[in-house]
Amino acid sequence: MTWVETIPAFVVAVVLIFGPGLLWGAVLGLRRLALVALAGPFSVTAIVIAAELGNVTGLPWSWPLVLAVTVLGAAALWLLRRLMRHRLHHAHADAARPAPWRTVLLTWAVSALPLAGYMLWIIGAPENIAQSHDNIFHLNAIRYIADTANASSLELGYLGATDAGIFYPAGWHDVVSLVMITSGATIPVAINVTNLVIITGIWSTGCLFLVSRLTGERMMPLLVAAVLSTAYSSFPYLLLEFGVVYPFMLSIAMLPVALGLVIQLLRLGQPSSISVEGNLVLLAGLLPGLALAHPATVMGLLALATPMVIAAAYGLYRQGSRRQKRNAALGAVAYLVVAGFLWGVLRPARSSSTNWDDMGNALRALYEVVFHAPLDHPMGILVTALTIVGAAVVLNVRRHRWTIGVYLVAAVLFVVGNWKEAPEFRWLVSGIWYNDFFRISAMLPVAGILIAALGGVALAGTARSFFRAWLARRDKKQPPWLRPVAAAALTVVALAAAPLFAAQRSIQDAEFKYRFTDNSYLLTTDELALVKRIPEHVPPGAVIAGNPMTGASLSYSYTDRPALVPSGQSSPTPEGQLIMGRLDEMTRDPAVCKAVRDQGVRYVLDFGNSSVHPGETSVAAGLQDLTEANGFKLVDSQGRAALYQVVGCG
Repeated sequence: MTWVETIPAFVVAVVLIFGPGLLWGAVLGLRRLALVALAGPFSVTAIVIAAELGNVTGLPWSWPLVLAVTVLGAAALWLLRRLMRHRLHHAHADAARPAPWRTVLLTWAVSALPLAGYMLWIIGAPENIAQSHDNIFHLNAIRYIADTANASSLELGYLGATDAGIFYPAGWHDVVSLVMITSGATIPVAINVTNLVIITGIWSTGCLFLVSRLTGERMMPLLVAAVLSTAYSSFPYLLLEFGVVYPFMLSIAMLPVALGLVIQLLRLGQPSSISVEGNLVLLAGLLPGLALAHPATVMGLLALATPMVIAAAYGLYRQGSRRQKRNAALGAVAYLVVAGFLWGVLRPARSSSTNWDDMGNALRALYEVVFHAPLDHPMGILVTALTIVGAAVVLNVRRHRWTIGVYLVAAVLFVVGNWKEAPEFRWLVSGIWYNDFFRISAMLPVAGILIAALGGVALAGTARSFFRAWLARRDKKQPPWLRPVAAAALTVVALAAAPLFAAQRSIQDAEFKYRFTDNSYLLTTDELALVKRIPEHVPPGAVIAGNPMTGASLSYSYTDRPALVPSGQSSPTPEGQLIMGRLDEMTRDPAVCKAVRDQGVRYVLDFGNSSVHPGETSVAAGLQDLTEANGFKLVDSQGRAALYQVVGCG
């Protein structure tokens, strides 16, 4: 399959990811950059609300349900705007006019086109998948949503392996499943086109929106933001292959817009015509989608917003009346108390972080946050240089110094997340992310782009002033064509330099994970070929047993034949555990056959014992001796991959 053939699915993804939000934003009176930047997050909110509404009402998961929620939401927002009259927007003498559409489209293209090129290079073919452990769950979850017509986050966790549901943030899966169902694309194609739209749409416009809250919607700052959105190694490239944690990727892509709204709300940047009430409404429209994309990023938003809250309170305390000073102090204290309480309560179980207990190096992490070289990557030359310049500028002019604080918060989270020698303090600070410093590193670009953009704008302004002075000394006028040509040349040079070293390494690492080979980690070429032939041998509804850690459970996502263990490392049911542990004893143990009949297991997919984790093995004790004497009949095979029918139970 070629990328040209994915155009219909791509169009569907664009409509679903931006359509609902564009309508909601237009009803609220948003314009141009603000409209397109908030459209993606608003649409995610509409989709996750539709998913939960469908679960409550029994309505099947489909685009008409999302359309109904979109229309009802637009009507509610229209009524809210009417009731609040002019309280959502107000006239502000100093508020800059929104950038014209040509500026928005041009600067968006400067960000989106390189990112699209890098992503296409990483993914390769549209039907490739990330050869990573978490993708077992993600692919099967999309199939499960399509099969059950239920996309609720409240019930996704076990993928139907038990009668009881368990919470799992389903925002990303909701979006991808909707693209798949609506367009008819395969699951891998739906994943890849959706991720392409998320990164080139939500992330790109979000970065432009965030930076413009400080600099205004002028061409040069937006160009700087566009270049920087492509230049960090830990986002978006890392999350395309690590884990893969696609839900967290969606939430991080939405984070710049959320931070930009906080800047507007606290009046820390450019004057805005959107009132305090208006910004609260916008945040309220974004937060459900952010929370059900990944709740940890809501906590990340609280952490990164802390320097902003303190800066706003301090500014009001210095210049306000006695009442304003009191309100500022009380507001800041209340925020810190609530954030601290949530920080201590909203976190996974302590046992969930044990995989990271012996990993991390705090001293190395300290170097990495200074030189934008996280996770053993080379130094990010461009972003390091611009960050240093930006820090010098804000310290010198004494404006926006809180932007340094925002990056320092993310840096502290990352360094402490690497501090394995202080396990309890590490858990207190970074336990929200399971002590997983890979995930935490994805927040560094969001936290750092503000200060780096200010550095880039300062350098561009200095260069322009220097050139104007040079022309003045020679009594020459600046040709009208020189400014756009110079801006274009600088942008091309910056885009060429942006991926060098750190980002280049991330792109190469991600590319390696998206190839089917004879030794690929999750599915080899032989295993994929056998999986695709399963419908020729296995009737619908027949359950297939297989070790999920070898990729065998992906038979469900590719063929719609149920897997006994669709995700995780073991079955959540006693019957499933008995089968996985003793299936090859079924001719000697009637209890095994009873479990086989109860679970409907009729086939076994054997991919050996090579784990998806490189260099490791994963042994399912009951799937080792698959002989005819033990009740198995070979149905099909390719290479070392084999499909057996269970015949020993009659």
